[in-house]
This record gives sequence, C-alpha cells and structure tokens, in this order.
Amino acid sequence: MSTPIDAVTWVAALDGGKALIWRNEGFDDQPNLKLVDQDELDNPPAHDHSSDRPGRVIKASGAHAAVEHTDGHSQAKHNFVQSAIARLNQAAEKGAFDRLVLLAPAHVLGEARPYYSDALKKHLIERERDVVNQSTDKIEAQFIAALAE
Repeated sequence: MSTPIDAVTWVAALDGGKALIWRNEGFDDQPNLKLVDQDELDNPPAHDHSSDRPGRVIKASGAHAAVEHTDGHSQAKHNFVQSAIARLNQAAEKGAFDRLVLLAPAHVLGEARPYYSDALKKHLIERERDVVNQSTDKIEAQFIAALAE
C-alpha cells in the first residue's frame, strides 16, 4: 500500500473486552501515538449472565432433553468486537484516516473480518498481536513492525 508522507494513520488494538485507538502524530519509523478513543467491556463471568437452570424440551418420542444455555459471556465479547469494528467502519467512511493498523489476537480478527466495510478494507493493515494491555512504547514497536512486514 503506497501511502503519502502526510497520511493520517490510526492504530487500533482490540481484544474481546478492550479497544484502544490512537492517532500517529509522528512518523512511520518514529511513531508518537496519541490516544483518541478507548472502550472497555464490563463482562461478568459466564455463570453470572444467567441464573436459571438449562431448559428442557420434550421430544415427539416423549423423551426429555436438556437445552444448552447461550453463553452470555462469549456473546458479549462478540458484540463488543462487532461494535468496535462498526466504529472503525464509520471513521473509514468519513475519511478520518488514510491507513489503519489493527492489532488483535487471531480469534478476534476472525470474529471481526465479516464486519469490515469496503471503506475500511481499503485502508486496513491487520496483524495478529495481542497488545491491549501493553505499554504505548511496546505498541509503537508493534506498529513499526506491522508496517515493515
């Protein structure tokens, strides 16, 4: 991807419960990331999402069977990822950045990809990195490495 020298670059770090977005106010080889947005999911453990016992159904044969609970904890994480990508899609469609470096674990990228808009795909550089809990210095190093790959 050829990018002009004055391109606006955003860096987003995402996992199933935390999203951080920075704007690079430095250069590709000497980034200066400034936090522009952050969000964190308040997601209790799976057993706290439901207090009921699993339901039961009676089959046509008369046999009883348990119905599995929906995993509310996992669903909340999925919804969080979908919401974070929706915000990035909106920013891409408004032209807020020329390039977006998305750093996330592989399973999160897998959940996110179906929700990428065409506008986002045009500007996206994604890398499998779990960095949301790392220091800004380490994230800047991952940003440099992502651009070099």
